[in-house]
Amino acid sequence: MEAVESASLAKTRRALRLLQELGSDQRGPVFDVEILSTYNLEPLLPVLQLAMSCLPSQACLRLAPLDNIEAHIAHPAGSGSQTVSNARIIIWRIEEVLPEALYPFSHGFPEGLSARVDQLLERIERVIALHKRSTPGIPLFLSTMALPVYFANPLSAAQHSAGPFASVSRVNQKIYEVATRSDGVHILDLASWAAMEGRGHADATVDFLARQPLSANGQVGFALFIARCLRPLVVPTRKVLAVDLDNTLWGGVVGEDGVNGLKLGHEFPGNVHLRIQRELLELRHRGVLLVLLSKNNEADAQQAFDLLRDMILKWDDFVARKINWNHKHENLREAARELGLGLDSFAFLDDSDYEREQMRQAIPEVLILNETSDPLQTLRALWETDAFDSFFVSSEDRLRHEDYALRGARNAEAHRDDLKAFLKSLEMEATIEEIGPSNMERVVTMLGKTNQFNLTTRRHSRAQVQAMMELPGSIPLALRLRDKFGDQGIIALLLAIPSEGNGTLVVDSFLVSCRALGRGIEDALWAAMLRRVDRQNVRRLDAEYIPTAKNSIVANLYDRLGLQRVEHNLSSTRYVSAPVPVVEFPSWIAVKDDTNKP
Repeated sequence: MEAVESASLAKTRRALRLLQELGSDQRGPVFDVEILSTYNLEPLLPVLQLAMSCLPSQACLRLAPLDNIEAHIAHPAGSGSQTVSNARIIIWRIEEVLPEALYPFSHGFPEGLSARVDQLLERIERVIALHKRSTPGIPLFLSTMALPVYFANPLSAAQHSAGPFASVSRVNQKIYEVATRSDGVHILDLASWAAMEGRGHADATVDFLARQPLSANGQVGFALFIARCLRPLVVPTRKVLAVDLDNTLWGGVVGEDGVNGLKLGHEFPGNVHLRIQRELLELRHRGVLLVLLSKNNEADAQQAFDLLRDMILKWDDFVARKINWNHKHENLREAARELGLGLDSFAFLDDSDYEREQMRQAIPEVLILNETSDPLQTLRALWETDAFDSFFVSSEDRLRHEDYALRGARNAEAHRDDLKAFLKSLEMEATIEEIGPSNMERVVTMLGKTNQFNLTTRRHSRAQVQAMMELPGSIPLALRLRDKFGDQGIIALLLAIPSEGNGTLVVDSFLVSCRALGRGIEDALWAAMLRRVDRQNVRRLDAEYIPTAKNSIVANLYDRLGLQRVEHNLSSTRYVSAPVPVVEFPSWIAVKDDTNKP
């Protein structure tokens, strides 16, 4: 923290040395990033390295030759060219790619400037197409372009639809558009970052001397921003936010002040609590599960939801409600068990210093978002947290609340003695499909997040999944599920790859979302894979269980599926099946196989 706050290069390097002394398991996953830029980023490498290390990750940052974007993408040179990157970043700015915008009247304004903008828009399209051809599967982060900090006559620059400022906006709009329609292309919004940082992020002297435009403090902010943009590729997002009621969702204590005495509305301080609710509702619609934890009488709490005129959040926006006089950490553990989620999936928001500290000590895996009882600080914590950051919101994310809310309905019927009859009553319909561009985002997200039903817990990147898919004879499968309660999207994956020339197929990854445990989904996906194996005349199937602190639930899965143990130690259990059988789909699941690969 001292290194970051001081912006001192010496302290940054010392912090990096201390981080490198930690064990590999404490430093996070290895993460390779290739950076292409039109200005000099080499002086920023130490602070970039520190920011990435704080995610945490063991980041390898590789700078391409300066201002050589297209040529490097097409023909990467040097000893590092064989390294498969986890991400590629392109950082450019108007000063290099559209210098005419700084001097429009010297370049035939407005027609001349408009023509140069058209050329730059075409270049953006070409760069993305070149990246997709040369390095398919590697996520591309494309920076937007900030308005120049040092610019003569800004008044004139803002007066014309083809003027310098409008031209920069037009370029950025193009970048937003191509990222929206291009799978695997993400925005590094440096224009927004620079606007929020203000003029202090830039240093004209350093720019002229070293072709590096950032001040010391600007370098720190820049590095932290880059790390945050890459974070969803490195660190799983939190899935659940557990929130308090009194002095959090509203001002006051419902049990003491009564509903009429609570503060919620459009005047201070009720407007702060109203904004907190708006932020929480947005998280809920983005797929973050909301859980209520409150020391209250449940009837009083529900009355406030029913009678408060300005309540934005509704009772049913919470997938679990623990409103009683138990310790909140006990209630959170109970909610985690009901939802089938790990404790490290939770974040916590509470106005009480006592409750936050007790949660911190009792369940250190839970992320505490706010630091004080001040509702404004609570609101800022929601604005500033990166715990729920994601590149996009999938249809599966938007269905998550409904799916977990229906777990109670499913569980209510599960008391039947005949489990198969119960499962049959769910009217499950599974669709088996190939992993490909249409579902790659979901696949990579599941590989990065799924912990419990995950045989190997390998956190493959998009590029790694793409490479496995391209191996002749590979079997990359995903399973979508519907039941009588609703559509749950893709909830299971299996990746199998051929071994070298011996007729053997190796199961690399096999995982099922915790939302779908206990319903035989794994059996349906396994049966679909075996049918593919049979069509490809595979003689032997190899598989492995790698134990973690969270996946003991699948420790004996391959034994149940009929594979033979051939090796066992503390780090893994290896299995083989030779010959490979064909098994039936579970009788309680209607399976449709959309895969066409022979």
